[in-house]
Amino acid sequence: MATDSGTYSVLIVDNDDQFVEATRTLLEGHKVHTARNISDAQRRLVEESIDLTVAGPSYAHEAGVVEVTLLFDVRADLPVVLVAEAVDTNVLRAALRAGIKDVIEVPLTASKIEDAFGLIEQIHRREEDGPKKRKIGKVVTIMSPKGGAGKTMTAVNTALTLAGWGDPSRVVILDADLQFGDVCISLQIDPRHTIVDVARDIDKLDEDLLDSLLARHSSGMRVLSAPLEPSLADEVSTQVVVKSIGMLKRMFDYIVIDTAPFLDEPVLSILERSDVVLLVVDMDLPAVKNAKLALDTLRLIKFPFEKMKLVLNRVNSKARLDIGELERSLGLEVQAAVSSDKLVPRAVNEGEPVVTLYPRSRVARDLRGVAQLALDESDVVEDAEGDGSKRRWFR
Repeated sequence: MATDSGTYSVLIVDNDDQFVEATRTLLEGHKVHTARNISDAQRRLVEESIDLTVAGPSYAHEAGVVEVTLLFDVRADLPVVLVAEAVDTNVLRAALRAGIKDVIEVPLTASKIEDAFGLIEQIHRREEDGPKKRKIGKVVTIMSPKGGAGKTMTAVNTALTLAGWGDPSRVVILDADLQFGDVCISLQIDPRHTIVDVARDIDKLDEDLLDSLLARHSSGMRVLSAPLEPSLADEVSTQVVVKSIGMLKRMFDYIVIDTAPFLDEPVLSILERSDVVLLVVDMDLPAVKNAKLALDTLRLIKFPFEKMKLVLNRVNSKARLDIGELERSLGLEVQAAVSSDKLVPRAVNEGEPVVTLYPRSRVARDLRGVAQLALDESDVVEDAEGDGSKRRWFR
């Protein structure tokens, strides 16, 4: 709540830098936080004591209102106001039904901001020793714009490494390659249910139902399988994927997502909701070319590149690509590299990830280095030799 000096902690959520800066100026004297998307906003709500959230015009449509309501999963009593270019009746009705306190037309003024602060007093003051804030799970997405680059291999090894470093039941891997997902075959899982079942029950989906649709790996890690047939992918809409991710974030500490090798609507929606994106690039020219095209597209839509981590796969002395030149071409620094090793295809054919089948190998050590990119700084562990020692990072 407001301090004795009358200042408030305000969260501005929008991907329009001009709107964010204009609103920040109006809030001079208050503590201002910003987020470019709902995923970042959820994390801010966990980390900070926010008194008021201002959702910008980017969310002033019915689908945007649905996204904004995900903030209530973190703070059910959160005062939220929506700013719109023009107050449309449908948007106003959807916003008020969703629990948004008010819809304000642009331009924002100091008096409108003061009216918004008045909403805060309608919310009961939080007790200092009140309930502990809910931890929101971290979404770690593995992407590659070229098939065969080692994306799924990286995803399953990252997920199992995270599971091995903590409580496996707090890690889930979502196979979002809806037509040709290979996560289950890579983990030797025969799923009874898939994301198609989620789609068919989307109207009544809750955490208990979703939990019943998840497969369980022998490690204890959970898996949400891709459709078993490519033709079934059409039943899984972007809305289904987005709602599944939102619910999984409330159920697990780490959500690892394997994506399809292209930038369609579901993949872009996943990237927007990710906390970390591991871009896997193979050491050949076609892979680098595709990666550059994908990154150029993401730059055009102002994707926050601080989330992006570049991972090179199949690195060896015979590769004739200069890493420095590759970094300059992609505009990203290499954060991790996985060495080329015949143990990887051998592990794939045996249906067990290399980090568990050959834990002391060099490639397993490389993959554990990739997994560390997914951790918060306070959670980083040391298990370089894969000797089974664990430092628990789950809270």
